[in-house]
Amino acid sequence: MLEDALLSLLEGTTELPASELTRVVNVAGKVLGAERARVLVADYALVWLHELGEDGPTGDVRAIEGTLAGHAFVRDEVIVSGSEPTLVWVPLSEGSERLGVLELTYESWTDDVRAALAPVVRVLVLVLISKRRYTDAVLRARRHEPLSIAAELQWDLLPPLTCSTDRASVSGILEPAYSIGGDSFDYAMNRDGAEFAIVDAVGHGMSAVMMSVAAINSLRNARREGIGLQAAYENTGEVIETQFGTECFVTAQLGSLALDSGELTWLNAGHPLPLLVRDGNFTGELACRPSMPMGLGGSVAEIAEVRLQPGDRVLFYTDGVTETRAHGGERFGVPRLADFLVRATLDGVSPAESVRRLSASIMHHNGNNLSDDATLLLVEYHGSTN
Repeated sequence: MLEDALLSLLEGTTELPASELTRVVNVAGKVLGAERARVLVADYALVWLHELGEDGPTGDVRAIEGTLAGHAFVRDEVIVSGSEPTLVWVPLSEGSERLGVLELTYESWTDDVRAALAPVVRVLVLVLISKRRYTDAVLRARRHEPLSIAAELQWDLLPPLTCSTDRASVSGILEPAYSIGGDSFDYAMNRDGAEFAIVDAVGHGMSAVMMSVAAINSLRNARREGIGLQAAYENTGEVIETQFGTECFVTAQLGSLALDSGELTWLNAGHPLPLLVRDGNFTGELACRPSMPMGLGGSVAEIAEVRLQPGDRVLFYTDGVTETRAHGGERFGVPRLADFLVRATLDGVSPAESVRRLSASIMHHNGNNLSDDATLLLVEYHGSTN
């Protein structure tokens, strides 16, 4: 029966035009025996869920906080509510990257239907992902408010917000999501290590974004060429200085995590020190002598190393996180950031949900009115499988 359902889904969707994603969703709902099916897409800020329509959002919006659909998204679990009809919300994810939820309406809900959900939804996600590259429908559905041109560039530059394997996870988030400027991050989960970078270009708007784009792509090139952290720092500094002049610079932290040993190696180019949470406790900042920001002609002051234990979390962030102020002038600060990180860790939520909660706390602190970009990058070591 399950094999027939999967075959029906593939046969019913693979030939559909990429612009008809709602028909893809309807086929999946029919295969699952639902009276109605629709996809709710998470917005850029991970605050809202928008119904995916034929050419973008339909106008039906749900908050992630305080709704059953949002609970399914946050907890990554199937939520079933009511009878006659029964509403079911199924999280949609590409690996560990959360896309939204599938909402299904049933007149009759059975355990047989529940058993078919996971494999059918996995195939649905693969079909949606293969088709979304050819249409703007999904990206339009992610917009809760207009996206600036600078933010459009940054979001297209980013990798998926999270990647999780059995040995490590890397999760990041940007704020303000709809008008982000010079902040960005990047990572790659390779066979032996997780390599990452977080950057903050001086200034705001398009000029800062162009520096950020140049820095991220220079660091990607260094990473893919395998030339190491010092050369990555030097090459990127030369690119920034050559292309933007001697008064422009990009602060950054570059690092790699050896997946077998847990050895974390990183270089600090003018950023706040990362925070370490171990065994559910904040153990302090990880020290690394700062090098000059990239573009100012400096040399590497230190490449720091620390051996992580399974379960350790290290949070890298830009200064906009801790420097943001409430209306009364109180800074968000390192103690508050560490406290929220510990709380998320003790709650047992995923790295992706942890950074979403941290970001929401930062935005709540300043009344959703950031004066500077605020970016978080959380690295969690799960341990070696050997």
